[in-house]
This record gives sequence, C-alpha cells and structure tokens, in this order.
Amino acid sequence: MDQATFDASFSLPIGPGFAYGPPPYLYRGVEDIFIAYEADPDAVASLLPPGVTAADSVPVCLAWGRWIPFSTFGPYHEAYVMIRAELDGQTYLYQPFIFTDNEIPLVAGREIWGYAKKLAVMERTSGGGADPFGEQILFTVERPRGQRIMTMSIACEATCDPATLEDLPVLSTRLIPNAEPGPPSVAQLVRLDVEAPLHTSADGTPKLFTGRASVSMDARSPVDPWHLLAPTRILQGWFGVFDFDLGYGKVVKDYLAEGVARGVEGRAVPA
Repeated sequence: MDQATFDASFSLPIGPGFAYGPPPYLYRGVEDIFIAYEADPDAVASLLPPGVTAADSVPVCLAWGRWIPFSTFGPYHEAYVMIRAELDGQTYLYQPFIFTDNEIPLVAGREIWGYAKKLAVMERTSGGGADPFGEQILFTVERPRGQRIMTMSIACEATCDPATLEDLPVLSTRLIPNAEPGPPSVAQLVRLDVEAPLHTSADGTPKLFTGRASVSMDARSPVDPWHLLAPTRILQGWFGVFDFDLGYGKVVKDYLAEGVARGVEGRAVPA
C-alpha cells in the first residue's frame, strides 16, 4: 500500500474496503417514535459519567424508536434512550444505550461520536390490514432475539406544534481501550448538534403527531440493563418524519487530560 492510500483512509479497513467515509452522513425521511417519561433518580445517576448530572429533580428520559428508509449508511432501525442531563451549566440529551441492526452505522457511531451501539433485533409495525388493533404504531427491541428489551407504542391522535419540542445537543461518552495495560486511549464526552427539519403533509402542516403512548423495559438483563431507565410516569409521546445530516462532534470534556481516567485495574472512567 502506498503512503497516499494510507493517508486517505478515514476508517478501517485501510484501503478501498473502508467501512465509511468522512461526515456529513445524510438521512432522509426518518420516521421517529419518541416518548418522554420520568425515571428513578438513583438508577439514572448510576448511568451518568463523572461531571454529568440529571437536569431535573425527577429525571426525564426519552425513549426512541427509529426507522431509517434512506441514509449514507443504508436503511436500518435504531433504538435508544436519552437522559436530560447537565454538564458545566449546559443541558444535553445524554445517551447511555443505543441499538442498531446495521453494522456500518454501529462502527461509525462508536468510533466517531462514542455512541454505545450494539446490534439488536428491532421491528416497527402499525395497525391496519389483517391487524385488528389499528390505532397504534408499535416498536419492539429484542437482544438476543426473543428477549424483549423495550416495547414502545403510540396512537397518533393529533397534530403537534414543532415549537413545543425541546432542541438539545446530544452528549455521549467516547471510550476507546488501550492496546496496552493502563488508562484508555480515549475517554471523552462528545457533543453533537443536529438540525432536523420536519417533513410536511399535503396541506403544509408538519408531519409531527402526538397521542397516547407507552414504554416498557421488559427484560431485567444484566447484559443490557435498559430496565434501569424504566418509566415511572409517561409524560408525552410523538411521531414525526425528519431529514437531517450528521457531522463531526465536539469534545467538551477530556477525562485523560484532566487525569480522571484510570486503568482497567482501577475501573476505567467513565464507568
């Protein structure tokens, strides 16, 4: 391999078989179910990295079920949970858990922004046809297949004003282990800002709807402990259709530079 090919390689494997190129990554017609709810304060605190705290006295989370019909990475499903959190006076949506069913956004998400992605089985269904329960959209998450991690549903009963949605940057922990014993090679908090305009209906109104919604974290899995963020009270649910581009993030905290991160033998930080 010549030096020019090596220098031009953005991701592994080096050369023409690279997994993904540089940002921006394009997403079009993304269909999202997202549901705000309250969760247990102690459980939420156990999932936040050093320096990050819940933004609300009773922590507020958002469960997300996403169908992506078109993206730079191809079509795929995604599911995750966000916590309204604070770092240095700024409010974020901190992301402790995320699943996908496509390997390319998995590796890109982990390597660039630090998204804690794993592969899982997801399905989105809606009523109608042979389904007699026609008023709901259902999104299910299993890992492994047959072990239900999360179930979401919403009945789209009314249009919703986009101005009522809170627009917050996403915060994630980018942790890359060292090839040698000792502290990790990278331990950072990464901020990502995303503008996501809504699609519009034929009458010009935004494709954003609200209605009765539910979330359950079904399995008490020690491998995928989403149940720690199980809802104690549902606040509101939405369904919307969005376009957006994902660009580079911004490092807002470097644990190594601050001397916070230790080696595996001392429990790598953030835990």
